Amino acid sequence: MIDYNYFEYQAKIIRTKFVSDKAYLTKRFVCKLGYTPNFCSPQSFNEKVTARMLFERSPLFTKLADKCAVRELIATKIDEAFFVPLVGAYKCFDEINFEQLPNQFVLKCTHDSGSAMVCRDKSGFDITAARAKIKNHLKMNMYFRKREWHYKDICPQILIEHFIDLYIDPKSHSTITTCRVHCFEGKPEFLEIDVQDTQGNDYSNMYNTDWELQPFRVDLKENSPSPLAKPQQLKDIIELSKKLCFTYGYSRIDFLLSQDHIYFSEITLTPNAGRMVITPAEWDFKLGSLWRSY
Repeated sequence: MIDYNYFEYQAKIIRTKFVSDKAYLTKRFVCKLGYTPNFCSPQSFNEKVTARMLFERSPLFTKLADKCAVRELIATKIDEAFFVPLVGAYKCFDEINFEQLPNQFVLKCTHDSGSAMVCRDKSGFDITAARAKIKNHLKMNMYFRKREWHYKDICPQILIEHFIDLYIDPKSHSTITTCRVHCFEGKPEFLEIDVQDTQGNDYSNMYNTDWELQPFRVDLKENSPSPLAKPQQLKDIIELSKKLCFTYGYSRIDFLLSQDHIYFSEITLTPNAGRMVITPAEWDFKLGSLWRSY
């Protein structure tokens, strides 16, 4: 069988030799957001995210993007009780002994996004399909796929984490799948809450830190039709974000919520590779104005 994904990936590697990061990101930016960016004097949020990708080449960014290294990096800032319990880290798929794994777990690579696989019942888990998917992801470098420089030098590994029963809203019975805290200049400003209702429909709500729904949306996601009750963990989420976010500039701190606990997920510095659709479009520039130190 011909692996078209492999050939597409190889073509992207070759493209980096002929198309600069700036030219590539500019073209993608215009196609997705509809305006010509100014990366030398950025004003909008997406311009500043992309300028960071082009001009800020800190080794710290690579450590933060590495799902294994970031645990060690932030262990001095927050208690390890806020980490999703780790089953193990592996260099290759065949090191994993599935008989020794818990019945529920999450399998993911350390160097990319999109590789995660959730197992809710080990007896029905397709190990053959998982092996093929993970081996494919281990061969690919996120830099060549999206030109996000900080992924380039991550050493690929496999992580297996314990499965977390996610928070269910007592009002709507919807599940909060992810909580993303957008922080500017050392201050949490907005919470992006991804929601899935009982029929499996996905939504996303943007709140301020007082849990007031905001008049803008991201990535064309609709607000949930039913209002969400303020989680009892909100204050702790904000306090943890203050401890983890950058003192200057922008950073996004992501969490998973269970019914009675908070778990750190990741620190994101370049959301959607600088092509996050923000509506109304004026909010792209309003958010950019909060990133004062760029």
